Amino acid sequence: MQKSRNLLILTASYGDGHLQVSRVLKHKFEQYGFQSVRVVDLFQEAHPLMNRVTRFLYMNSGALSSYGLDYYGWSYYLTRDLRPDSLLAKCLNILGIRKLMNVILKERPDIIISTFPFGGISEQLKRRGITIPTFTIVTDFVLHNRWIYSIPDQFFVATEHLRQTMIERGIPEHIITVSGIPIRDTFYMAMAEKPLVPERSLLIMAGAYGVLRDSKKMIEQLLGISDVHINVVCGKNQKLKDELEEAFAGESRVRLYGFIDHIHELMNASSCVITKAGGITLSEAIHVSVPVVVFKPFPGQEKENAGFLSEQGIVFIANDMTELLHHAEALLSDEALNRTVRERAGTLQAGYAAERIVADVLRMLAGRAKTPKWKGSSA
Repeated sequence: MQKSRNLLILTASYGDGHLQVSRVLKHKFEQYGFQSVRVVDLFQEAHPLMNRVTRFLYMNSGALSSYGLDYYGWSYYLTRDLRPDSLLAKCLNILGIRKLMNVILKERPDIIISTFPFGGISEQLKRRGITIPTFTIVTDFVLHNRWIYSIPDQFFVATEHLRQTMIERGIPEHIITVSGIPIRDTFYMAMAEKPLVPERSLLIMAGAYGVLRDSKKMIEQLLGISDVHINVVCGKNQKLKDELEEAFAGESRVRLYGFIDHIHELMNASSCVITKAGGITLSEAIHVSVPVVVFKPFPGQEKENAGFLSEQGIVFIANDMTELLHHAEALLSDEALNRTVRERAGTLQAGYAAERIVADVLRMLAGRAKTPKWKGSSA
């Protein structure tokens, strides 16, 4: 049955998190025998210009906010609690829906999975008499109402707290599953490995595109901590890597990396991770049970993710260098604190998320017709 299914995963390339989740799911479905699994950056295909502008605003939100131009954060909070039946929400749902639907109608999938909050898709399919099972993976720890502008057959969420929040906002509890956020299998296996952990080791993760602010100054300040070792992952930002290599040439306590696949090994060998507050990165850290310091979280979902996990005692927020040094020194020197944070992280480990999602999707499909009902060929 699986081999004949055409699976479409809809995503967006703001940051790298949504794409990472999509790739993990694609790999997992293929392991279960699906031969046709396509990941589509829906905004890129349907709205290339709008996608470039929005992506630019997201990638440069930190720099823009320093000039009082925090468009991304402003738009996030403006619409965060917007009711799905409000006029503005309905307008957002129909914005460009014709082009978005044309992409879907061209692909003619048997199953649609969304890793980004595309409003209105489920309703538009039903209006056209198209019976395709739809699933949504919420890739953050906090709820923005845009995730619930369109109601799929099943939601998959990170925590029980998020599930309860959605129920309070009117989503039927039977269509919400706590699966965790899908991450690569290597992060689940990392805890079983027993690496030789360098004493007083920090990992700085600048993000997939190396947008963590003040990296050079941060390293300079952290080197003031006695006997500290610092690994820095610059992601795809070669310019940042080149600048740091020049600045710290000959400094044996600093090791620099570009985009790497073995980030789970560096996490597992660290006393603390300093990073942005993307939902996927935080989920990876939780499953490796490593304490996290979030430095100057961007307004929007990153700030909200950091705030929620800070309340759980798993993440520490540093709004300036003084707070960063304080948290880093505490996690390096206070073994009891470090151990407590790792134990708290264990309480949010939901297990193998991708496995759970694939199993639930297959179970739901078992009771449905093999071929979905398609009507029409255009939006």
